Amino acid sequence: MKNDSLNSQTDLILPQQTAEGGAVMQEMIELKSELDKLISSLSGVLAARTLLNANDEITEIHVLSDLTQSPKQLVRDIQSAIIAAFGLEIDEKLISVAQVNSSMAAPAAVPAARLAIRKIMISLDSSNMETTVVLGQGDNIFEGSSKSPLSGRNRVFSAANACLVAVRNCLGQTSSVTLLDLQRNRVANNDCFTVAISYADASSEKILYGIAPIDSPEFEVRAVVMAVLSALNRIMSRPRKR
Repeated sequence: MKNDSLNSQTDLILPQQTAEGGAVMQEMIELKSELDKLISSLSGVLAARTLLNANDEITEIHVLSDLTQSPKQLVRDIQSAIIAAFGLEIDEKLISVAQVNSSMAAPAAVPAARLAIRKIMISLDSSNMETTVVLGQGDNIFEGSSKSPLSGRNRVFSAANACLVAVRNCLGQTSSVTLLDLQRNRVANNDCFTVAISYADASSEKILYGIAPIDSPEFEVRAVVMAVLSALNRIMSRPRKR
C-alpha cells in the first residue's frame, strides 16, 4: 500500500521525506532527470545536466544554450523554473552556462521511424505462390516479394522472406539480413512464431531474435511478418544524424 500511495503522487518526493536508502536514491535519480528535462525545455537551452555528490546533493548544473539570452538572465530563468516546479532554491553559483551559436551545434541524433506493415498480398497458381510484403517507414514505402512451391509451410516462409526483401530495400547496400531459423512455438499457452535473423553491417555482425503471437490461423502470414519486424525494428530505428 505504501508503494501505491507513492506512485499516485504527481509531485516528486524529496530525500528527507523518506528513511529508506533505496527509495532515496531512486527519488534523487528521478529529481535529477526531471530537473534536466525542465531546464532543457527553457527558451534558448540546447542541453542540461545536473550533477549530484555522494550525499545525493545537487552540486552542479551545467547548461548549454544558444545566444538568444545572456547567461545571467538564463541563470535567473533556471532558478525561477526550479522554484516554481519543485520548490527548491538553487544557488546561482551552482549553475554554469556555456553558449554556442546554435547554427554550429552538432545535429541531434534522431531515431528513424519503425517499419510497419502496410500491405501483404498472396497470389497463387496451380503449383506456386508469390507473397508480396509492403512496409512503411514514415513516408517511405519498401516492397519485397518471394515465390515458393505451393504448400502450407511454404506460406509462412514465403512471407518471412518477402519481408526480408523489403527490409533489404530499406537498408540498401550497407547491411545484410538473412533468415536463419523460423519456428512455431507454444509460449504461455499461446501459439507464436519465433525467428532468428543474421544482421551484418560495416561494423558488426549479430543474430537478432523476434517473436509474435498467432492470433488465429488466418493471421499466420501477418504474424510471421510481425516476428521478423520484432527482430529487426530495434536496430532499424537506431538514432541517425540529421
